[in-house]
Amino acid sequence: MAEVTVAELFEAQVVRSPGAVAVVAGGVSVSYAELEVRANRLARWLVAQGVGGESVVAVCVPRGVDAVVALLAVWKAGGAYLPVDPGYPVERIGFMVGDARPVVALVSGATVSLVGGSVRSLVLDDPSVVAELAGFDGGVWGVGERVLSPVHPAYVIYTSGSTGVPKGVVVEHRSVAALLSWAVGVFGGDDFERVLVSTSFNFDVSVFELFGPLVSGGSVEVVADLLALADGGCGEWGVSLVSGVPSAFAQVVAGEGLSVAPRTVVLAGEALTADAVAAIRGVLPGVRVANIYGPTEATVYSTAWFAGGDVAGVVPIGRPISNVRVYVLD
Repeated sequence: MAEVTVAELFEAQVVRSPGAVAVVAGGVSVSYAELEVRANRLARWLVAQGVGGESVVAVCVPRGVDAVVALLAVWKAGGAYLPVDPGYPVERIGFMVGDARPVVALVSGATVSLVGGSVRSLVLDDPSVVAELAGFDGGVWGVGERVLSPVHPAYVIYTSGSTGVPKGVVVEHRSVAALLSWAVGVFGGDDFERVLVSTSFNFDVSVFELFGPLVSGGSVEVVADLLALADGGCGEWGVSLVSGVPSAFAQVVAGEGLSVAPRTVVLAGEALTADAVAAIRGVLPGVRVANIYGPTEATVYSTAWFAGGDVAGVVPIGRPISNVRVYVLD
C-alpha cells in the first residue's frame, strides 16, 4: 500500500502544475493553484472546528467547483468526508447523517435544510461565510499545523441498502492512494487529460473520476450526470475519458449521438455484455473500452479488462489491478 494521503498527492501536483486548469463546472474553471488556496482556507476553518483524524465531515453541496473544494478541504484537514447527494430522499439523508455522526456539515443555501439541525452546518455560498473564509491562510501548511495519516479514514460511503439497511463503508487514505497509483499508471497522461465527472459523489466510482486526474495534472469537468454526453453539456474542449454503468451508457449511445468523442470509456457497476461493447464501438469507432470490477469495501476497483478486437460471449472482469489480490471461489 502507498503510505501517503491523497491530500499530499494533490498538493505535490499543485507544485508541478499550478497554472493548469484543474476543475471546470457550469462555465467556471479554476486552476490547480486557485483550487489549492480555496481548499486550504476551508481546511483551516475545519481544523479550527476540531476536525482531524477519525473526524467525519458531511458534504452536501450541489455539483460544481464548491463541491470539489469541500472534498479536498476535508482531506487537507485530516478528516473523512461523508458525501450526501442533495437528490437523495430526506429519510435516506437523515439515516446517513445520524449513523455517521459528522462533526460538521458543509452545505449551500439550497441544501442546508436537507441535513437537519442535528449537526452544525457551514453554508459555503453565504456572503458572510465567504468573507470569513477569505480571512484564513490559503498557503502552504506549516509543520505541526495539522495531522495527516495514511491510516486515517478518507471517506464514508453508504451501500445501496438493496439487501437490507445501508452500511457505511470506511476507506483509509492509503487504500485510496494505492488505487490512484494504479489508475495514474494505466490512464495517466492522455486518458486523464480531461475527465468527465458524472457519477454521484455517493458512489465510489467518483473517487476514480475526480482524484485520478487531480493527482496527475489532468482536468475534470463536473456535470450533472452522464446525459451531458448527449446534450452538449460537456463544454467546448471535449473529454478524453468517461466512466459509467453499462445501462446508463447504453441509453446515451442509443440516442441521437454524442456531443464528444472520448478516447476511453470505463464501465463498472454492472455486468458488461458483448452487445454493449459493440454498440459503444458503433458510435465511437476506435474507442478503448474497459470493464472494471470491484466492491466498495475493496476501494472502488479490484480487477480490470480492456477490450482488444471483437468481443463475443461473456465479457470478463479481467485480472487484478496493482496492489490487489483476487481469490476466485467455486
